[in-house]
Amino acid sequence: MNNQSARKEYYSNDIIDEAARYLSTITDSPKLESEILLADILEKDRLDFYKRNISIDHLSYKKYQSLLSERQKGKPLAYLTGKKEFWSLSLEVNEAVLIPRPETELLVEKCLSFIQKINNPNVLELGTGSGAISIALAKESPLIRFTAIDISTKALEIAKKNAVDNHVNNILFNISDWFSEINEKFNIIVSNPPYVDKDELTKDELDNLYFEPDIALYSKDSGQSAIKHIIRNSHGYLRKNGLLLLEHAYNQKDFCQNELKLNDYADIKTYDDLNHLPRVTIGKKI
Repeated sequence: MNNQSARKEYYSNDIIDEAARYLSTITDSPKLESEILLADILEKDRLDFYKRNISIDHLSYKKYQSLLSERQKGKPLAYLTGKKEFWSLSLEVNEAVLIPRPETELLVEKCLSFIQKINNPNVLELGTGSGAISIALAKESPLIRFTAIDISTKALEIAKKNAVDNHVNNILFNISDWFSEINEKFNIIVSNPPYVDKDELTKDELDNLYFEPDIALYSKDSGQSAIKHIIRNSHGYLRKNGLLLLEHAYNQKDFCQNELKLNDYADIKTYDDLNHLPRVTIGKKI
């Protein structure tokens, strides 16, 4: 019997069930993730697996096993597929950028609500990463000019590609260490800065964040350093009645509000995310 006839046949139903059992210790959605990974390898929609039991060739099966092994070690699903959906946009992601979170869509939502009230505003995003926030805003506001900065050249490469892939051409991407290369004033400054206090995390929490870039996650001074820097320096880069919008940790509401008050911001408000946790705080330049 030759090798071709002896080779085992693989079918989607069986290997997805097997993969789901394998991933059950690492994720709350093992079957969904198993389907997503296989669909990515086969370049199919995961709903195709519910229409018929698809035959899988040996090379695809080996690739699938390799991805499952990486996922079992804790590597995020988005880094394995190389993409993440945000604001109904498909974004490329890798280990140079933070994986966009659903709660950050609140920041986009609030920013859009203010953009609509200002005549021809210009908007600055600090720490754009994958470009998720600016691209979502620019997609919804194609006539508005956006500037998005990041300290990481690798992150900016991803952000620029995501803008092109999503047919967005009204964003200027620049490298800058916060305000270091900014020389104009804006109606709105928006940021999802690093705000995680690394010392407060459990081992499991640290393990879950292991593959993502530290520079996009963690901040000194109990997670407050980056936010302090932005609030204390943003006044000079905002126009009269300009707005500063910040995402922060659920336990940083009081800190953000107090810091904004100390730095002459008014009309300070905090908004809860879908989990009813304080997530976005906004202040207006007096």
